[in-house]
Amino acid sequence: MKNLKCILEYDGTDFHGWQKQQGQRTVQGVMEEAIEKIHGEKVQVHGAGRTDAGVHAWGQVCSFTIDTRLSVKRIARAVSSKLPGDVRIRSAEEVPLDFHARFSALSRRYIYYLRTEPTAIWRRFFYVVRYSLDAAAMKKAARYLLGERDFASFTTAQASKDGTTQCLLTELDVQQTGAVISFTAEADHFLHNMVRIIVGTLLEVGRGKILPEQLKEIACKKDRNAAGPTVPPNGLFLLEVEYPE
Repeated sequence: MKNLKCILEYDGTDFHGWQKQQGQRTVQGVMEEAIEKIHGEKVQVHGAGRTDAGVHAWGQVCSFTIDTRLSVKRIARAVSSKLPGDVRIRSAEEVPLDFHARFSALSRRYIYYLRTEPTAIWRRFFYVVRYSLDAAAMKKAARYLLGERDFASFTTAQASKDGTTQCLLTELDVQQTGAVISFTAEADHFLHNMVRIIVGTLLEVGRGKILPEQLKEIACKKDRNAAGPTVPPNGLFLLEVEYPE
C-alpha cells in the first residue's frame, strides 16, 4: 500500500469547486475518475483546501492511498494521462501512511489578483474593478486583522453556525504593480469565503468608504453584515500548503 502526496495546479473556471458533488464537475471528482481508470478500483482523494467554484490553484495538495507495485513516477504519469487539460499534477511523492493532505497541514496560503484596467486575455484569472484604489490604505488596514481572532464577520452566516470561526492569520499583505493589485493571505485554516470577504472589505477601505482602523471594529462585531462584499472567485488562487518537515 502506498500513500501518495501530489501537488496540483488547476484552472477552476469550469469546476464546481474541489469537493465531489453529485452531478457536478469537481476537481476531486476528475482526480478520482482518473485514478479509477488506471487502477480499476475506486480511490478517495483528500485535498488540503476545499476551493469553491471558480477558484484556481497553483499549489493544491492532495493525498490518496493505492495498492500497487507501480513506482510513484509511473502512477503520476498514468493518472496525468487521464486528466483533463485544466488540471495538472505538478509533482508526486510517496509519504508515510499517516499523512493526510488536509489534517496534516500547518497552514494554507492564498493570493487574490485584481486589475484596475480591463483585460481580455487574463479575464478568467483577475477581478477587474473600474475605480481607483488606495493600496497604501488597504495595506495599513490589513495589519489590523493579523493574529488569532474570531473571523465570524468574514465568513458566511451558515459557516458561523456550523463550527468554530477562530483562525490564526499570519500573513495579510497588499501589493500593487501598475494596474495589478494582489492580496496574499496565510492562516492555519480558512473559513468559507473568508479570503474573498476580507478582500471585499479591504476594497471598501481602498475606495475611502471605510477607515483602515475600522477593520478591528468590524472583526470584533462578529457579524457578516458589518464587513464588505464577497468578491468574485476568479481572482483567487490556492498558492501553497505548508506541512511539518
